[in-house]
Amino acid sequence: MKYEAVTTMSGQTPHVRVQCPETPAARIYVKLEGCNPTGSIKDRACLGLIRSLREEGKLKQSMTLLDASSGNFACAVAFYGRLMGFPSTVVVNSKLTVDKRNFLEYFGAEIIQVGDFTIEGNKYCREVLLPQQPDKYLFLDQLHNWANPRAYYESLGPEILADFPDVKAVVGSLGSGGTMAGTGKYFREHKPDVKLIAVQAAPGTKLPGTGAFEDGDYITPFIQQSIDNNVFDYVVKVTERDAIQRAMQLKDQGLFCGLQTGGVMQAAVLATKHFHLEGDVVIISGDTGWKNLAKLLQVNQ
Repeated sequence: MKYEAVTTMSGQTPHVRVQCPETPAARIYVKLEGCNPTGSIKDRACLGLIRSLREEGKLKQSMTLLDASSGNFACAVAFYGRLMGFPSTVVVNSKLTVDKRNFLEYFGAEIIQVGDFTIEGNKYCREVLLPQQPDKYLFLDQLHNWANPRAYYESLGPEILADFPDVKAVVGSLGSGGTMAGTGKYFREHKPDVKLIAVQAAPGTKLPGTGAFEDGDYITPFIQQSIDNNVFDYVVKVTERDAIQRAMQLKDQGLFCGLQTGGVMQAAVLATKHFHLEGDVVIISGDTGWKNLAKLLQVNQ
């Protein structure tokens, strides 16, 4: 494909089939969101939020883009802010990897580290930075801005259905919840028989991009609404051990993905067996392996 600008390269990510002898009746395809420009599915939400705020007249040329993130969304803010001519400030937490920090520094973001959870950084943005300099910052607020799930409703859901008109299940992890809330809403409206599988981290487990809600991770309004509306057919709680084993399985097939994708793969296998699925199953790989390389090298030893 030919692109006129990098900002138009988000989306239309490829799918690749993985071989899984455990589920012979199902064809499992991985949607490689790591092929987005910053290596993450968060490109879709970041661009959606910026465009939405610009359409609302809230984005002015003198402003600094601001948000809280454990890493992937922060990378997208720094990257697209620079491309569009806006400085960026990102409030990260202790889970930020060295690779993501290097990315943020390379693209010139101001980095502020607060706490262990994204919601702590979100509160810092809202209660400390914004009151201090209300005219300086444009707070994207990925955890509460409904343009987040809308970005996936308008892009990811239609892409999957266009490539897999007979898809039987879609599997993805819950972090902010934007991806599965938006994609789930799209399928409930356009192909309600599709099984929607949501992935959480098991208690005591920390997986990138995957909330451990029983351990107190913040449940966003997007996730709560999806729960209230019974959007998800099945919720799988994945342990780090299972995520590691699946990530290594994917590595042997040439897929350079992080533990988040390993967890989603584990959930896809369990859900396929649970529902006796036959046909196409699509799993959403949130980011690429380089963003989690230190952890992958550690578990590879």
